[in-house]
Amino acid sequence: MVIKTESDLTPAVLAVMNRTEDPRLREILVSMVAHLHAFVREVRLTEVEFREATAMLNEIGQLHTDHHNEFVLMAGSLGVSSLVCLLNNGDRGQTET
Repeated sequence: MVIKTESDLTPAVLAVMNRTEDPRLREILVSMVAHLHAFVREVRLTEVEFREATAMLNEIGQLHTDHHNEFVLMAGSLGVSSLVCLLNNGDRGQTET
């Protein structure tokens, strides 16, 4: 598929993601791409902002060691790890967040 316009991009990427064999992984990748593309459109992310964001993620990755995972800490700061625990365990109190 030739990508000629901005509106061609998401369907092209989704077509590739839809080739993923594992059904659950396919569901996750398709949803992630759709939401990320929608986010970029919603905030009208600039090229400078994109470079700054990827530089920050690169820096976080470089802080990773065998005993320290900066990505997990960032996920906690964003509330993602708590949300995953709550979605998987509800309010049964089995997993402390």
